[in-house]
Amino acid sequence: MKAPYPFTFAITALLFSVIGTPDDTQAAPPEKDRKAILAMSGEYRVSFDFEETVSLQPGYELKEPYHEEATELVIVVEDTPQRIALQHILAVGGGRRVVKHWKQIWTWEDTRIIEFQGRDQWKVQELSPEEVSGTWSQLVTQVDDSPRYESFGKWQHDGGYSRWQSEVTARPLPRREHTKRDDYQVLLAVNRHALTPDGWVHEQDNLKQVVDENGQAIKYIAREIGVNRYTKTDTADFTKAKEYWESTRQFWGDVSSFWDEVEKTRDHYSIVEEIDGKSLMDEVNNIAKVLAKTGKPEPEGKPVQQVIEPFLN
Repeated sequence: MKAPYPFTFAITALLFSVIGTPDDTQAAPPEKDRKAILAMSGEYRVSFDFEETVSLQPGYELKEPYHEEATELVIVVEDTPQRIALQHILAVGGGRRVVKHWKQIWTWEDTRIIEFQGRDQWKVQELSPEEVSGTWSQLVTQVDDSPRYESFGKWQHDGGYSRWQSEVTARPLPRREHTKRDDYQVLLAVNRHALTPDGWVHEQDNLKQVVDENGQAIKYIAREIGVNRYTKTDTADFTKAKEYWESTRQFWGDVSSFWDEVEKTRDHYSIVEEIDGKSLMDEVNNIAKVLAKTGKPEPEGKPVQQVIEPFLN
C-alpha cells in the first residue's frame, strides 16, 4: 500500500535519550530556535495519521492505517531563556469536553536525558557538554505529566524552513495501541518537528521492537511512518479548555515540579502500573477533574507527592 504522505526518514543509530540543569557558562540559545518552539503554541485542528509500511518478521501482517482528527489548544506554560514548556489540551465534542493531553518540555544543552527501557522502566543518560552543544532536548510527558520519552537535536533554519530532528528515541507504546497490542514493547522513533505556513507538523519514522524482561532487544516486527498535522484555526471553541487550565494549572504545576525533582535526583526508576485497581493516570486525573469542577486551587487530602510516590520504584 502506498503511504499517504511523501516522506521517509532513515534510522541510523540507536541513541536512547531528562531534564538537566543549565550551566551558567552556557551560550544563550539562538532566538530563532526559541521563536520556532514558541510558534507551536496556539489553537489547532489536528490530524493524526500512521501507517505500517514494512513487515519485518515471517507471518506478520501489516495493521490497518490509523487516522484520527481533533481540536487542540497548545499553551505556553513555561518560558525561560533555556527552557520552554508547551501544554496540549484536547477539546472534544465541539469543545464541550476537555482532555488534558501531552506536554513537550524543551531544554537548551541538556546533559541529562531520559531513556525509556521498556516495560515501564526509565533511566538517565548522562551526556557531555560537547555532545549537547547547540542542541535542545525535547521531553514528552504522559497525560499524567510523568515522563514518556526524551531526545535531543538541533534546530535548523534555512530556505524558509525551520525544523528540529531527534536522535533515535525509545518510546512506550503509543496511546492508540497501548491497550490493544502486546506483541511489542518499545517504539523506536525518529521525530521531526517542522513549522509550516499554517501551523506545524510532527513527523515520525518508527520501528516496533520486542524486548525481553530486562529490556534487551529481541527483534523488530514492523516499520511505520506517521505525521501529525497541526493547522491553525479560529473557528474551534476552546472556552472550556481554557477554563480547565485556569482551574488546574497550580495543581499540574505541582505535579510537574515533583517529576522535575525525580529527573534531577534519580538515575533509574520504574512506574507501577496499578495500585488497588487504579493507575497513576487515574489518581492524578481524578484530582484534576475535582479541581476543575469545584474551582478550588488545591486538592483536599494528600499532597501531590504522597499521591505519586507509591507508584514510583
